[in-house]
Amino acid sequence: MAKPAQVEFPGQKKAKVRMRGTKHANEATVKKIKRELSRLLDNPRSHLPAMTWNGKLRWGRTDPVTKTLRELEKIIKKKNDIKWLGKRMMAKRGDPVAKAFAGSLHACHDTEFSTVGKFSSSSFGTASYVRRGDGKQGYLAGLQNYSNITLRMLPWEEHAKRGMYFFSWKGGFVCTGPKPNPPDEWVTDVLSRSRFNFEIEEVEGKKIWYTSDVNVSDVKNSISSGNGYVKLSFKKGQVVAIGFDSIETITKKESSFIHHLALSMLPPFLPSIVDIEGIWVPEGWPNDKEMSKETKENVAKIIDGWQGLTMNEGVIAKAIKRSILDSIDEGLIINSKWIGELDFDKIVEALLDTAGSVGERDLAGHILMACVDDISSSDEGLRINARGEISERKTPTVEVMEGASCGDILTALWEDYGLLALESIGISGDEGAQIWEKQNKKPKPFGTFLKGLDSARESAKLASRFTTKIGEFGGATGHIHDLVRIGLMDGLGKAERMATARHDSIDKAAASWAWLLAVGRSTGQEWHFDADARNRASAWLNATKELVASGENLLSCEDSVVSDIKKSWDEAIEKLRRDIGES
Repeated sequence: MAKPAQVEFPGQKKAKVRMRGTKHANEATVKKIKRELSRLLDNPRSHLPAMTWNGKLRWGRTDPVTKTLRELEKIIKKKNDIKWLGKRMMAKRGDPVAKAFAGSLHACHDTEFSTVGKFSSSSFGTASYVRRGDGKQGYLAGLQNYSNITLRMLPWEEHAKRGMYFFSWKGGFVCTGPKPNPPDEWVTDVLSRSRFNFEIEEVEGKKIWYTSDVNVSDVKNSISSGNGYVKLSFKKGQVVAIGFDSIETITKKESSFIHHLALSMLPPFLPSIVDIEGIWVPEGWPNDKEMSKETKENVAKIIDGWQGLTMNEGVIAKAIKRSILDSIDEGLIINSKWIGELDFDKIVEALLDTAGSVGERDLAGHILMACVDDISSSDEGLRINARGEISERKTPTVEVMEGASCGDILTALWEDYGLLALESIGISGDEGAQIWEKQNKKPKPFGTFLKGLDSARESAKLASRFTTKIGEFGGATGHIHDLVRIGLMDGLGKAERMATARHDSIDKAAASWAWLLAVGRSTGQEWHFDADARNRASAWLNATKELVASGENLLSCEDSVVSDIKKSWDEAIEKLRRDIGES
């Protein structure tokens, strides 16, 4: 249904109609367009690509660019014939570039215009232009905005799709035919306009552009330099090296270097003119040691993603490093440093930048050695992150991620390799087992753990004198034995709390009461025990006292008589078992 007719009142201004895709031009836009159109009319040939290729296509056919340029030459001869230009720009047939060119030359003769077209492309940029004829908007915008280095190539996109190459820079615009052959001036201009400050040096007749974080002597031989770099080798001989540190400094306002490079040529297919490789090895990796074929392929995929504008430039360096580190299938990696042959001093040196005390660093070195030695024969490795968490690696390598502390390393590996680490620092046997188990069950911060290690060692040394372990026996004998051990090693208070806790059997209650009587801690505790338990405990009292006395002697005796006292301890346990009836 048609909308109702508009009613106009006397004195009312007529509503202005504006075409879709247009805007009212401000003063600055008008001046800019007039300036560009004036240049186009004065020297129309300067707005066209120079054909530097003079070959022939198959069967002697003329290339499409030359054909179009011939058509444009006809229009140039009629540049001041407004009537003729008006017909040419509306022609139903003919070269589309020629149609847009005629329309642009027609617009050059306008003295005033208030409405302009607006063109916007994510690849070619944005620009204002004057609409004339049936020419494509992008072609009109490109022809009328020659100063836009990227946009000026747009009218030639169809020719690029047919295999023709174009290169645009501040000082020129050329077509090199079906062969991608960028002029030296193009390379120089594109690099000088990039976000990087390049230094230039000529090595053996080749120009090398490089950022300050790259050693130019390493670039020639593709040797890893500093924190790594990306090397671009142009097929005409020029070399560009951009350090990873420089690449990672991109800001939101800065355009991607690879995007800047690609959008200075058409088609934007960089592999046709340049080979790109990521060059980095972890510290400690010999320069003469080859990376695996798979590693090189993975890095190449990342480079392809960057060239294809599908990967953010700011993460390219991290992606390359991660790919290389993930492929290493031997040794130890600490903060991106590789240790091939296990050496304690090298490991400790690699841990110098890792948070932790000297003691923590040494113990972490020992535990890593034990872990790597074990992992090396496996199919998979492991990595430790900054939260002390373990994840799997596809290769049999141990990796400590950046940010992980020595405490994180120890926490992650203690359960599996803590005992071996203690053995490495001279704490072995029952003593080591005692210390390892205590830290494993009730972990302390390893800084605190190491400060109390001397005390722990002394405690473990004393505990190792006992020939029996807590939990070794069952029944009433086992309960009395455990109370005696805990009371002697951890204090009577802890044992007393265990003895007065709820009992699930009369034998256990009797055993608890027997121990309380033997150590003199029974006063006021009678209410916890019924008469039957107390009566039964009286029969076990003497044997319990003997076990307590034997334990006290075992802890206080000189090392020279420990073996004799151990025998009395075993005998006291046997006597207790007989009295209880569990022998």
